[in-house]
Amino acid sequence: MMSSNSGQNEISKSNKPAEVELPPHQLSHSTTSQPDSRVIHPPASSSARTPVQPSVPPGVLAVYNACSSIYKTQPNPLQVTAVRKYWLDGPDPLDYISMYENAGNESRHIPPHWHYVSLGLSDLHGDGRVHERSAADEASGYGFELTFRLKREPGETAPPTWPAVLMQALARYVFQSDNILQSGDHVSWHSPLDQTESRIQHMLMAEDAQLYPTQSPFGFVNFIQIVGVCTEELKAAQHWNGPGVLELLRNISSAGGPWLITDMRRGETIFDLDSSFQERLEQGVFVSTL
Repeated sequence: MMSSNSGQNEISKSNKPAEVELPPHQLSHSTTSQPDSRVIHPPASSSARTPVQPSVPPGVLAVYNACSSIYKTQPNPLQVTAVRKYWLDGPDPLDYISMYENAGNESRHIPPHWHYVSLGLSDLHGDGRVHERSAADEASGYGFELTFRLKREPGETAPPTWPAVLMQALARYVFQSDNILQSGDHVSWHSPLDQTESRIQHMLMAEDAQLYPTQSPFGFVNFIQIVGVCTEELKAAQHWNGPGVLELLRNISSAGGPWLITDMRRGETIFDLDSSFQERLEQGVFVSTL
């Protein structure tokens, strides 16, 4: 069981009893405090209509191609990138974070949102500069990239960049600990993810709703989605299990819905929105302790 001391940031594995606690200074690093540490620009296009630039690393191209299966009309999404890369002693492990505009699906009550996809936890280059070389049938780097779906606010014309800071912090944890984030893991953050007054102050990890495992020249890559949750939902994951809470979130469109979209303005927990969930939680806790 995890402690919930204020200011402590912890990551717990869904399939491991061990807990990992990260000193706050490792998690509070923000590239926004360093104006020259990142820029936003479109990546080299990987669409069939525009020749791929020779400089695009094969591992990057593999992630681009996975995303292009969803975002056929967005071959050049906005991107957050560290000017000084990790393999050049930069502070941020992720070379890039792509930001896509997703229209959602009105018939399924899936709202328009921004879809963030990291590049750097998998092996982008295959030359040993960041990750050990691996065979094609093994994990590429750590074997996954992070994603995040943020509900789009009315009138919002550009994606907020604070999720990139969050993803870099999680990536630093992975690089420093060699622990791989998996679906069902939960992260105690104890602070609004966007540094506002939001109740969304913690995270669960899930499989991305649209991006499926893909193959790169350097191994396979999964896509693990960050899902923002309230304190009560984190505690439910701690005492029950992460996958069970994710399933409850999927059942309520305003709490995440089928694609587990984070709404930083959400003020009610899943237990406020559906009182029957508390009974299901208690039954789940009972079953899990048998």
